[in-house]
Amino acid sequence: MRSLFALAAACLLSACAQQSHVQLYPGSPLSAGQVLTVVVPNELEVQTINGQQLPAANWSFGTADKRLELQPGAYQVSAFYKNGFDIDGGINHEVVRGRSVIFTIDGQGGELWELDFDRPQGLQEAKDFENEFNAWAVNTRTGERYAAIAGQRNTSLVNNLLGGSTAVAEQTTVAPLGATPANAPAVHTARAQQVIAPMPSAAARETLPHNDATLTTLQQMWQLLSEDSRATFLEWAQQ
Repeated sequence: MRSLFALAAACLLSACAQQSHVQLYPGSPLSAGQVLTVVVPNELEVQTINGQQLPAANWSFGTADKRLELQPGAYQVSAFYKNGFDIDGGINHEVVRGRSVIFTIDGQGGELWELDFDRPQGLQEAKDFENEFNAWAVNTRTGERYAAIAGQRNTSLVNNLLGGSTAVAEQTTVAPLGATPANAPAVHTARAQQVIAPMPSAAARETLPHNDATLTTLQQMWQLLSEDSRATFLEWAQQ
């Protein structure tokens, strides 16, 4: 009986380990040498990849890191810190959501990239991420480290105004920047440096004037702003 239990437990653990790998490209599974793997720490929640919302990108088993399998090429991953802390001696629980950042990745088949950040030593340090969150992407093959670009703060107003993409159907795959799902050649790193302006969410359409021209104007204005101007705008939006 004990051996049967051990065998069942081993099978369960094996299945869970396999489930931590999330395929985000179309078609049948490819070999490890043909895909770009991105490891996302459990404390990071992915908002979008190349402007697309992909719920599967946030699936994980327990506290395991997420391993996203993509077609080789360039990607921009928008993510933010999210973690829970016990307070008042464990009586209460507080969830901290940091401001979002945009990771730039341009990888080849067989490469492993890791998203990383300085782990907070407690609740207060985690709360500091609401205003400033320093994170980076690492190409484990070359050792090169790429600093993430500051994104929006996690406030309801800003999320409504500059929320995620408005995909009608749930997305399960994503193509590299400059490519289509059916034809996805690798693109130059410079293309990955172009920051994707978030599209207004459904919530934004409910809170902003019901005028498509207004939303289009906001999108165009956001694309024209410099990084400093965007930061100033986000600070104003929180007032």
